[in-house]
Amino acid sequence: MQEQVEKYLSKLIRHGLVQGPDDAALYGLDDELYTNRHTVAPEVRALFDLLNINSLIIARPEPLHWSIMGDLIRDDPSLICPCDCESLTFIHDIPVLRTFDVEAAARALSGRKGLIIADTGIITTGTVSLEQAFISLSSICFATFVKYFADVLNGLYGFAATPKPGTARLDAARRILAPAAPAAFYNPLSRETPGTEAEIIQAMDAAGKAIVSAHLVDSFFGNISCRKGDLIYISQTGSSLDELPGCIDCIPIDGSSTCDLTSSSELLAHLKTYEITDDSAILHGHPRFSVIMSMFGEPLGFTETRHIEDIPVVAGEVGAGRHGLMHTLPAAMAGHHAAVVYGHGTFASCSGSFHGAFERLSSIEHQCFDAYRSALEKAGVS
Repeated sequence: MQEQVEKYLSKLIRHGLVQGPDDAALYGLDDELYTNRHTVAPEVRALFDLLNINSLIIARPEPLHWSIMGDLIRDDPSLICPCDCESLTFIHDIPVLRTFDVEAAARALSGRKGLIIADTGIITTGTVSLEQAFISLSSICFATFVKYFADVLNGLYGFAATPKPGTARLDAARRILAPAAPAAFYNPLSRETPGTEAEIIQAMDAAGKAIVSAHLVDSFFGNISCRKGDLIYISQTGSSLDELPGCIDCIPIDGSSTCDLTSSSELLAHLKTYEITDDSAILHGHPRFSVIMSMFGEPLGFTETRHIEDIPVVAGEVGAGRHGLMHTLPAAMAGHHAAVVYGHGTFASCSGSFHGAFERLSSIEHQCFDAYRSALEKAGVS
C-alpha cells in the first residue's frame, strides 16, 4: 500500500494537479493506515471511521486550478454543477464546504466521490483503491476548469441560459487565460508504422504516455485503438492511458470475440470509423479548450453539426444506444480525420503510425484555445 501512496503522489505532481509533495496527503487502509505524512490527523481517522472507504486524498490544487475553484465557490458556496458530459456522468455535482467539519464532510462524501473545502482543498475517496481517489480528484480539477471558462464565454454571448459574468469574473478570466494555455506543441511519436503485435502495443503505449504528458486527457478517460488487417487493438475501459501494457484488447472486426466486454465503451465508434475510412490509428482525448469550445453556443442536438473553424462538432452518447457516438462520429471523421464530440472530447485518426493523429489532436486543442481567446476579444475582453 505504501507503494501505491508514493505512486499516486508522484502522478498528482507529474499531471500538474498539485505543485509539490507537501500539497497532498494520501491515505490507504490495509492492515494499517499508510500515508506520505509523518502523522495521521484525527479528522482523517474520523473520516475512515464514518465512511466505508479504504483510501482518501486531501490536496490543495496547484494555484491556477485553486483560483478557478475559489471563483466558482464565490458564485455558489454550497454546490458546483459541472457542464461537460464526463463530469455529469461520473461525478455529478461537487459539494462545497467553507471549513473542514468532519461530520459535514462525511455526509457529503457518503453520496459523492469528492468535495471542495474552501479553506483546505479537495477531498476525494475510494472504496477499493487509491486510484479511485486520484481519478476523482483529477476529474474535479478538469470539471471546474471547463465549467469556469465555458460559463464565462457562454455568459458573455448570452448562450445556454448562463448568467453574464461580472467585471471581476471577466478580469480574472483575462488574467489567467495565458497561464491556462495548452503546452507548446511537441510530437514525440515515431512515424514508423507498427507491424507486429508487440510493435502495435509499444506504439499504443507511447501514444498514451504522450497524450497524458501533453495534458490532452485527464485521469483515466480517453482511449486509443489501432487497426491491423481484420483486427483492432483497443485500450480497455477504465484503463489509464499512461499505463496501457496489459490493458489492451485485440478484437476481430467481425465481432467473433467476447473481448468487447472489457474494451473501451467507445469501441463501436472506433469500429464504424475504421469501416468507412482508410485510417489505422485513432486517438481520443479530452483536451480542455476543445471541450470548452464544443459547448460554445446552445446545446447541440443529436442530428446537428457545427464547426470550430473547420473542425466538425457532433453530439452523441457513449455506448451503442439510439443516440450513441457510433451514429454521428464516423461520418465526421471520414471527412476530416478529426472531430470534437459536444461536451466530451476530441477524436483524431490517421494512417500508419500514431504520429499524425497526435499532431491533429494537439493542433485542434491549440486552435480551440486561439478561438476562445478570439471570442473573448470580440466581446471586448482583450
